[in-house]
Amino acid sequence: MRSLAFVLLALLTVLTVALHRSSTAAAKPGDLRLSAIASELARRHVTIRCEGLSGALIGVQGESGRTGFIGNKPASVSYLEEGICQTLHAYTRALKAGQACVLPCVRPLEIAWSLNTLAHESYHLAGVRNEARTECYALQAIDFVARRLGASREQAEVLASFSFDQLPGRMPPEYRSPECHNGGRYDLRPGDPAWP
Repeated sequence: MRSLAFVLLALLTVLTVALHRSSTAAAKPGDLRLSAIASELARRHVTIRCEGLSGALIGVQGESGRTGFIGNKPASVSYLEEGICQTLHAYTRALKAGQACVLPCVRPLEIAWSLNTLAHESYHLAGVRNEARTECYALQAIDFVARRLGASREQAEVLASFSFDQLPGRMPPEYRSPECHNGGRYDLRPGDPAWP
C-alpha cells in the first residue's frame, strides 16, 4: 500500500511539473525583433517563438518552423527551431560588427535557410497554406528580412539571389512550383523586373 501511495505521489508530482512548464511556455513572450519582421510580412500582429531544447525534442519534428491553422485561419504564433533563431541573431550581430562580406562570410547557406524559414512562416501567418506558394513568397522576401536584420541593400540583394539559386533544389517537391519565377503566378511584384 505504501508503494502504491509513493507511485501515485510521484505521478502527481510529474503531472504538476509538466502542467506548470506547459503554462509558463504558453505565457512565454515571443522574440520581439523576429515577431516585428513577421508582423510586417503577415500584415497583422503575430508572434515568433523560438523553441528551446524541449521544443527541439517534441516540437517541430525535423522542420525548421511550424505554424498551425484552425480550418483556414492561421494561428497568431509561429515556432522556429532554436538553431534558426540563433543563426538569425548571430547574423544580426555580425552585421552590426561591420562584417565586410557582401555574402555572409561564414555559413551563407545556413543564414539563407534561416532567413527563408522566418519569411516562410510569416506567409503562413498571413494565411497562405499552399507550401509551394508560401515558399515562393518567402524566397522573394529574403532581401526584406535581411534588410530588417541590418543588411545593406547590396548585401540583401546578393543574399536573396544566392538563396533563390541554392534553396529550391534542397526543398521537398511540395515546396517547389514552376510558377515561382519573374512574371509567374506567384510573383509578388509582377510589374517589377527585379527578381527575386
